Amino acid sequence: MSFAYAAARPVLRDVDLIVRPGEFVMLVGASGGGKTTLLKLARGFISPTRGSILVLGRNPAPRRSAWGVRRLDPRVAYIPQQLGLVRSMTAIENVLAGALGRIQGLGAIFRSVSEQDRREALALLDDLRIAHKAEEKVALLSGGERQRVAIARALMQRPQLILADEFISQLDPATGADILASMQRAARSGTALLASTHNIEIVARYADRVVLLSRGVKTLDCAANQAPVDQLTDAMRE
Repeated sequence: MSFAYAAARPVLRDVDLIVRPGEFVMLVGASGGGKTTLLKLARGFISPTRGSILVLGRNPAPRRSAWGVRRLDPRVAYIPQQLGLVRSMTAIENVLAGALGRIQGLGAIFRSVSEQDRREALALLDDLRIAHKAEEKVALLSGGERQRVAIARALMQRPQLILADEFISQLDPATGADILASMQRAARSGTALLASTHNIEIVARYADRVVLLSRGVKTLDCAANQAPVDQLTDAMRE
């Protein structure tokens, strides 16, 4: 699979990648190496310019529903660098929004929140140690707290695959460790995870596999605890 925004400037070249259920795979590489582009391809925001991609057995491009609405696969949760939270809504309202993808047609538009949904959302926030901020507006939360809300919203989808783009880059080490542990637990429950990072130190501790993208080419794909640290470090300086 390859992708280029302009024919003369390929972003990804002949990349192949399989992420299995229950596996936590980390994408590493220098800025501009193609990590974000690969995640966007997997989410269906863009399509390959050459080759094809299958996510959970289907093309991830949006499909048009019977109501004419273009829908992305609700089995896939995506956490962008900027998190994509609605700042004017409370933490729990943002988390509950993760359940809408499981509802079809007009039910997603006119649906009222059930008590079961609310209990599930609160349990996710509690697991991430932010339940005490459930009723606060996202605009008033710290960066680390927003990260936790974004992860809770993703888990609220009950996804089979989570895609996360540099989602702990702005966090202090302790908060980052808490969030990575939560993601690791999600993988242990059977969810596939693909996350990009610039932090080499967390790879061996939390990931099952590491994939190195260098100038749009996959140059390494191995068990995280066997990855050559020198090669990864040098690649980050390209």
